[in-house]
Amino acid sequence: MKYINKSLMKLISALTLCLLAGVASAEWPKKPINVIVPYGAGGDSDLTTRVWADAVEKELGVPVVVINKAGGGGVVGTSFVANAKKDGYTLINAGLGNMLVTPNFSKTPYNFDSFVPVVKMTAVPLAVVVAKDSPYKTFDDFIAAAKKKPLTQGSWGASSSGTILANIIADQAGYKPKYVHANTTAASMVSVVGGHIQSAVSFPPAFGPHVKSGRARALVMNQKMADFPDVPTFSDYGIKGSFEGWSGVFAPQGVPQEVVDKLIAATTKVMKDPKVLQAYANMGAVVDFRQGNDEAWIAGMQETSSIMKGAAEKAKKK
Repeated sequence: MKYINKSLMKLISALTLCLLAGVASAEWPKKPINVIVPYGAGGDSDLTTRVWADAVEKELGVPVVVINKAGGGGVVGTSFVANAKKDGYTLINAGLGNMLVTPNFSKTPYNFDSFVPVVKMTAVPLAVVVAKDSPYKTFDDFIAAAKKKPLTQGSWGASSSGTILANIIADQAGYKPKYVHANTTAASMVSVVGGHIQSAVSFPPAFGPHVKSGRARALVMNQKMADFPDVPTFSDYGIKGSFEGWSGVFAPQGVPQEVVDKLIAATTKVMKDPKVLQAYANMGAVVDFRQGNDEAWIAGMQETSSIMKGAAEKAKKK
């Protein structure tokens, strides 16, 4: 009888928790939602997330607050969310770096499976950028000079996605950069236009304003963009691979599906808003909206994670 009572009590407790979780998610959201950007303010991840947050909070009816928690190439902020309460009130800005690169190249207290993909908003092509008065007018000029002597190149952390992708590009082109790391792509671009470093790997939200104003010049980028029609692509130089960053929002694993569904529904609506689309266009981000239940997107991320794992293992053997 005691065994039956204990089993019954456990069953009742489990059912109660499920019912409470259902009630909680049905009422969600009732208070401000925090979205952690694991990098400094002013960078691509920060800017794209703020556009999303401003739009989605109008749909959800509560403040959606973007909080910058930089450190460790995105590890500090991402780890914070992985360990946060699974109630949907603490989310993470997810991207190539903190989800697919860093966990494979560094020892982190989380991995891709620690999170539930919610939405992807944008993609941004990586570019190699120099100052307007740089002697390197083309990527061919840059490669030739870099083969003779390492050129300084701005990135945002030794284990960041920018540095990993830049290494793959440099390896195929036959040169080795001398990295100068900053907290954000925006900070690297300030160093480039200020003449402190010779180049940077960067994304359009950070380099776009400098290029459009004539303070900087993009030598090569991942894909053609209407805003930069004369910039060649990496494939034009025989460099294989896709070099793009992306910005999305993930939730810690264990968040009720109803919460994820509400976030997807709100995002689906705002991503049709011309004002939101124009805001992304203005910062040079390519809209690439995906929902967390998009099997192709999930499969693509898993494949990329596997590729990064292989690249990390190869790097360790050198």
